[in-house]
Amino acid sequence: MTNGPEFGYQIVGELPHGDALRVMRAVDEWGKEVALKEVAPRDVERFLDEMAVATGIDDPHLERVVARERRGELVYVTTEVVSGVDLGQDVAPSAPLPAATVEAYGAQVASALASLHARGIVHGGVKPSTIILTPSGGLKLVDMGLARAQGPKDLSEEEPASAAWYVSPEEVMGRPLVPASDVYSLGVVLYQLATGRLPFDGRNAFKVAQAHVDAPVTAPHLINPAVTESLENVILRCLSKAPEDRYVTATDLLRALERALQGGSVREAPVSVAAEKKRPLWPWIAAVAVAAVAVVAVLWASGVFTQSGSVTVPDLAGMTVTDAKTAVAGAGLRLGTVTDEPSSEQPQGTVLAQTPKAGAEADEGSSVDVVVAAAATRAVPNVMGLSQAAATAAITDAGFALGAVSAVYDESAPAGQVVDQAPAAGTQLLPNSQVAITVSQGPAPSASPKAAVVPDVAGQTQEQAVNTLQTAGFTVVVGKVPTASAPAGTVIDQTPSAGVIAQPGTSVTIIVAEAVSTSPAP
Repeated sequence: MTNGPEFGYQIVGELPHGDALRVMRAVDEWGKEVALKEVAPRDVERFLDEMAVATGIDDPHLERVVARERRGELVYVTTEVVSGVDLGQDVAPSAPLPAATVEAYGAQVASALASLHARGIVHGGVKPSTIILTPSGGLKLVDMGLARAQGPKDLSEEEPASAAWYVSPEEVMGRPLVPASDVYSLGVVLYQLATGRLPFDGRNAFKVAQAHVDAPVTAPHLINPAVTESLENVILRCLSKAPEDRYVTATDLLRALERALQGGSVREAPVSVAAEKKRPLWPWIAAVAVAAVAVVAVLWASGVFTQSGSVTVPDLAGMTVTDAKTAVAGAGLRLGTVTDEPSSEQPQGTVLAQTPKAGAEADEGSSVDVVVAAAATRAVPNVMGLSQAAATAAITDAGFALGAVSAVYDESAPAGQVVDQAPAAGTQLLPNSQVAITVSQGPAPSASPKAAVVPDVAGQTQEQAVNTLQTAGFTVVVGKVPTASAPAGTVIDQTPSAGVIAQPGTSVTIIVAEAVSTSPAP
């Protein structure tokens, strides 16, 4: 058995890697199993800060983050081991599910996302494979922030359609992810559970990504008539193209799902819903033709066609990106670069400025660049070296909330002084986001005179090792591993290692060799 790159853990196996590069099953010094997730984030410091905040989150439907360690450009995130099967393996293939089940599942995941969003964290990878159905029948959301930390997905024609099944329109367009992006991805999952189909699919990732941005979604009840009106309204609002048209955070989504579960009416009509296919087409064709003639007449009267090859740029101020794209397309132009600019005065996602300006003449087919209002962020204050009370005041005065408060022994800092904070000072966060602090307890107390040295039991039989350790005052946890490199029944490893000073009653995990099975595979 070999030690991995982690600190203080013994590797005992591998787990499915999910959105991590690798996931190892490990045992800590107290004999408790944990998962070590290896991640290669693009911005290591930001990811470390985010995971520090995550360690203070406690939600029954969210995988618990225990610790994080940096090794060069890699980060190892320690989490609890979540037992069960992911929805992609067990539940989604058996869809459609009853409306009440879909609502209950959605509420559990929304609860986990709400806990993340309240602390300024966007999951960025919500999909069936990151939602675990536990043996108790509940759900747990795992791999928070892992997919997003490793960079944008490749949504080219060379990638399979599955790469784009659960992405949000803003991810397709290369814009920053916001809490409403998680809401959209969860909406895709709920649509799949309620209908047995994905809202958008195609030949490759590019086609699916394009559909997320442009294509209307088919109303769920047209696929599964058992979908209730309230559930359909919730799902379709989640799948609105513009983030501001969705539930702003998962807390709002959770309230709507709880209302639906309690039998209440949820009336939140979405936009861009595909019409039922069985309806006759000729009335729509006639209507489109009439509308087209009217549009041409208006454009002609406004002088759009007075210059060959040039058109008048429409006024996009205040529009959403989706509406702006429609407006420029109707004028014979195309939407160009979309740039975010923090704004506390205009609604998030609306156009603040455009180039060329409204009313200007532009070549037909040319692009119009826009600046879109983004949520106004604030800089996290520097509270290092302050007392806990002063740090709390500085955090709240800056418009943030105090997050988890941890305590550590520190030889160089007096008791009560802040020695660490997450996120770091200067990090830009949304108002009301949480800032965690670590407070010194002063120098560590001297080791208790009752502490004992862990004896070396390697090579002993299980019975001998248990007797030796119990006699020394320790408790024993036994694990077994098939191996041909040591006699069956003998100890091949132990944690903590021999020679470590530990308090009486500490658990010592011993790994005992088992004979390797030689029976042929069936």
